[in-house]
Amino acid sequence: DATVKYEDLSVKLPPRFTGNLVTIESPRHSCEGSLAMVVAPSGALFLGSPWPLTNEEGKTIEEKLKTFAWRNLHESMSPTVDRTRNADGLYPATLNQVTTSGRLPLRGLVDPDGIVFFFGSFRPANTDVRASRAKLFDSFVANAPAKGAAKPAVTIMEFSDFQCPSCQRASGYVDAILEKHADQVRYVRYDLPLSGHSWAFSAALAGRAIYRQKPELFWEYKKQVYSNQADFSPFTFSDWARGFAKDHELDLTRYDADLESNELKNELLSGAGTALSNDVRATPTYIVNGALVEAGDAGSALAAYVDQLLAK
Repeated sequence: DATVKYEDLSVKLPPRFTGNLVTIESPRHSCEGSLAMVVAPSGALFLGSPWPLTNEEGKTIEEKLKTFAWRNLHESMSPTVDRTRNADGLYPATLNQVTTSGRLPLRGLVDPDGIVFFFGSFRPANTDVRASRAKLFDSFVANAPAKGAAKPAVTIMEFSDFQCPSCQRASGYVDAILEKHADQVRYVRYDLPLSGHSWAFSAALAGRAIYRQKPELFWEYKKQVYSNQADFSPFTFSDWARGFAKDHELDLTRYDADLESNELKNELLSGAGTALSNDVRATPTYIVNGALVEAGDAGSALAAYVDQLLAK
């Protein structure tokens, strides 16, 4: 029941790029919003929020990006620009957001004249959006906690944060779906610890350390974290998590090593950056076979969507 309006885009675009402001009005709050729709010379399509850089201070593109991020987002970022033009003449750019856990890489494209930064990516014309979106996460999904069918007809990716209250409320939504379709559905919990949450990254890291040793134990860990979420702080969480690992007879030497592993930390940061750079804007977010799906009341819309896919 959405209505869509197209208006002129106020953001200046590079030569041969065209665009409109697309405004969506819907009874569902999660479906509403305004996005820029930009078409590249190749016909590739961008949907998102481009950053206008023309009036930003700085002599280089990197300086303009850093200034924009600080002035508009109040985030400290260290941009890097690969000055190798793509098919549409744009440079790949990475905004390395400085966090207490490390550098979170956010990716996009910028024109050589520093007119505008496209946060995210352009999709080639006539591409299968769902298939290409799902493929972006393949390398991270391979190591993420997962359960359900080994050869699924449906894969549910849940982008979630252990410190997020909405994620806590949604933490059981997929259980009933898996129980109903055990041989057809696979569930992947994709860690997306948000930088504003003080112990979320520590929780994701501990969860991965547990999953590496005892995959089935991870699900009890997930349950316990959400059950006790309101009691945790950055000063208490790590001790609690190590106590959980000890009580369940994990190899603590290996557990501690995983918590210090730069490889594991960078995998979590890179995974989060890839999600935020590709249509995932909040937690929890559900992607089902590459489609963004609203959970609905108590997960009812998510369950109905899976039922619909399996009925085909």
